Amino acid sequence: MAVHSGPVTPQEDQGEHPLADLGFDRARIDEVVADGYAPGLAARVIRIDRGWATLQGARKVRRVPLRECPQIVVGDWVVPDGLGALQRLERRSLLVRRSVSGRDEPQNMAANVDVVVVTWALDTRVGNSRLKDMLALAGDSGALPVLVLSKVDAGDSDDSAQDLLGDLGDAAEGIEVVTTSTVTGEGLERLRELTAGRTVVLLGASGAGKSTLTNILLGDEAMETGEVGRTGEGRHTTTRRELLPLPGGGAIIDTPGIRAATAWEDDEADEPPSPFPDLDELAEECRFSDCAHDGTPGCALGQAVADGTLAPSRLAAYRSYVAEQAGRSEAKESAARQGRRDRNRRHRP
Repeated sequence: MAVHSGPVTPQEDQGEHPLADLGFDRARIDEVVADGYAPGLAARVIRIDRGWATLQGARKVRRVPLRECPQIVVGDWVVPDGLGALQRLERRSLLVRRSVSGRDEPQNMAANVDVVVVTWALDTRVGNSRLKDMLALAGDSGALPVLVLSKVDAGDSDDSAQDLLGDLGDAAEGIEVVTTSTVTGEGLERLRELTAGRTVVLLGASGAGKSTLTNILLGDEAMETGEVGRTGEGRHTTTRRELLPLPGGGAIIDTPGIRAATAWEDDEADEPPSPFPDLDELAEECRFSDCAHDGTPGCALGQAVADGTLAPSRLAAYRSYVAEQAGRSEAKESAARQGRRDRNRRHRP
């Protein structure tokens, strides 16, 4: 089914549907009625684990096997189709990344999200490239991205925040930045304003403070919190995605700390295959992942030239090809960043 572009804002008139606080607004009611279903039978996917989906219905919570609707994720809306299966309603947004299994395929993380809160601890020692990936992931989802810099009370937080934003450059352009402290309370009221009445998902590396912020927004201790290790990585205190209702309306989806957040691009299949598949494979053996193949220590292609198994002219042609592909990728990413900036400007509250 199609995915709407742009974030969804809460409807002023949400009707009398029992799940209005979870986002089942007038537009959803009209959609279900137009498709011939009874709105009272609609349910939202609030949890998926071990081959089962947990659905929050108008009157009760129930579990169903995923085989009844195998393509659903947390946040989806479904209705029974009368034939023993579930019909998924159209998604308004979708958080999707490249699979971390090593296969070149998408992995859907959450659907029908209004706000993606990317959480980053100012005292972290994890590389900023992961943060850039998460911001790109949030910007491509169709929801409103927000960057929360947590633990602002730790050390030289003002300098750390400015240095971080300077390093991010245009990756964070057009995205609202909220600095927060659970010690002083800084920024928490603004975070509540941004999330009130909306479906929110928190992204961040382990130790970024996601579970602590989730507890604050929920007003209880629903999520366990853990200590941060010496490397700046926290302990994984959330092990599954689960949707929880927020006080006063809306919902929050907590996610495990993510190590990889590469945005999925579904147009790669249209690109022509590499004319150097054998050298692509050989390059995987280079010591450094960003090897330039120009005398870099540990270069497998350079070693092949030295061994006489690779002609220098073919290496030169391969290097030209790699440089050309890198230029195209940079242009493509630049266009994607501009598109995200434009969407962020249009959809800021």
